[in-house]
Amino acid sequence: MPPALLVLILAITFTAVLATGQGLYWAWVAKKEREQEELLRRLGSGSSPEETPEATLFRDQAQDAVASALGQIGESLQNTLRAADAGYGVSSLLTRCVIAGGIGFTLGTIFLGWPGIVLTGVGYVPIFLVQSQAKTRLAKLVEQLPDSLELMARALSAGVGLSDAFRMVQEEMPMPVAAEFGRVQEEVRYGRDYREAFDKMLERNPGVFDLRIFVSSVMLQRDTGGNLIEILENISDTIRARFLFDAKVKAMTSEARFSALILGGLPFGVLLILAFANAEYLEPLYTTLPGKIISFVCIIMYALGLVIMRDVSNVEV
Repeated sequence: MPPALLVLILAITFTAVLATGQGLYWAWVAKKEREQEELLRRLGSGSSPEETPEATLFRDQAQDAVASALGQIGESLQNTLRAADAGYGVSSLLTRCVIAGGIGFTLGTIFLGWPGIVLTGVGYVPIFLVQSQAKTRLAKLVEQLPDSLELMARALSAGVGLSDAFRMVQEEMPMPVAAEFGRVQEEVRYGRDYREAFDKMLERNPGVFDLRIFVSSVMLQRDTGGNLIEILENISDTIRARFLFDAKVKAMTSEARFSALILGGLPFGVLLILAFANAEYLEPLYTTLPGKIISFVCIIMYALGLVIMRDVSNVEV
């Protein structure tokens, strides 16, 4: 082995080990910081140290100028960012999309020619990540909602007021349900009406049907009277029963979903095997114009197939 190649391999190995060590160290530091923040939240008011209650109260009223200019599309993007609890606005999101799309366009046209313009679609990746983050956060919120309602019911049974019950959920439950209930409690404490505070909570978490049922039940009970403790317990039991039914549906459709996963990964597996077995066999796909056109059509059909398979396997509960 030439000495230069040996030195290069050692340098790459040393850099990889050093980067891995640094990554593990900073991951451990971040975990400790999250644990400390969670402890401070449970002992304190639940808000971040840099954020005053007044800023928390009126934070949702801030409107991004770019979102206002885009109209309904901008409003939809801003609602998605709120649901994901992202720390930036629509303008920052669109900037990331432009940068990602420019990188995809440049690399695609360099390596694939004009058919590589399809890689400009990489610009949608930041929006997809935000949507995925919002979906994960809302799912976690729904998952934590039954325990939160039971905690509120026990607090009300002990003679605690509704505002203090929200505060107990803020202090005892994990994120993100603690942040949402804590924000409602802070808004009410600083003068906002319950109905308006609940409307803001529903705007931050669109599409959460269980949260809407909870808000409607609480407001109806405040207007007409009734046993709020029993209402909260019934809502909690209903949500848990639907979770059980959802788990049964996933178990029954697991075979179909696993088959879709195998079929979706099969083209990449075959392509990888051919690349190692006979790389020259694949050269016409990216060196000739017909091959580039065929590759472009295959990518489009593959994407459409993934969308159709996802919609077919998605069962609403």
